[in-house]
Amino acid sequence: MDVKRWKLEIGGEVETQVWFTYDELKLLPSVQQYATLECISNGVGGDLIGNASWRGVRLKDLLDRAVLKSDTVDIVLRASDGYADSIPVDQAMAEGVILAYEMNGAPLNQTHGFPLRLIVPGIYGMKNVKWITRIEAVSYDFKGYWQARGWDDRAIYKTMSRIDAPRKAAPGQVAIAGIAFAGDRSISKVEVSTDGGKTWELAQIRPALSPYSWVLWHSEWEASAGSHSLVVRATDGKGVVQTSQRVPPIPDGASGYDSRSVQIG
Repeated sequence: MDVKRWKLEIGGEVETQVWFTYDELKLLPSVQQYATLECISNGVGGDLIGNASWRGVRLKDLLDRAVLKSDTVDIVLRASDGYADSIPVDQAMAEGVILAYEMNGAPLNQTHGFPLRLIVPGIYGMKNVKWITRIEAVSYDFKGYWQARGWDDRAIYKTMSRIDAPRKAAPGQVAIAGIAFAGDRSISKVEVSTDGGKTWELAQIRPALSPYSWVLWHSEWEASAGSHSLVVRATDGKGVVQTSQRVPPIPDGASGYDSRSVQIG
């Protein structure tokens, strides 16, 4: 895409239709925040999740310039490839919702949505639209590409946790470690079991990089020789424990405890 010819249009149910060039956007007051993105099709223990530092402008600031009409229900984001999805207007006006043009201190690459993409804390990646060219205020509940195919329209992150280590180890003190994430609800507790879920021990949690990012956790285990079943579960910042019920990703994200068998010795 030729960034010199690219423009962002804001229209629909607004009092004033506005446009921004790439350079004009970058001259606006910016924010930088860490945020984790997870694909709604990520399975239990899957790797379709990542954390990054994003820089951009608040979506709210741009919508304020256009002045939304009182009957606005959804904000639709349209991409250069024809993809479109929406978020409710109250969510669009939240402080943590940004239109990002940088990732980890560098301009977005094509894969991550150059020149502009949406970052919305709290909802799965499919609604964090990439390659944005138009933002449209609408007076109805807009259903996007994936919603028309049976996926959830709210797409709120489910609390997840994952075991990343160990895969095998010698008897003695062994570090068990991984990640946990609950969108914008944060993580208050991670527990680990080394006996298939019969008993649980609290893990140590490193402070999150932001209210919108995953946490890293670890636990020290005095491991004996043999085969062991490791299980992890997390509790979000509201005190709700991750569900053990295992369901596939469709329609609203996978759930269930991540587990692995580890041979010690």
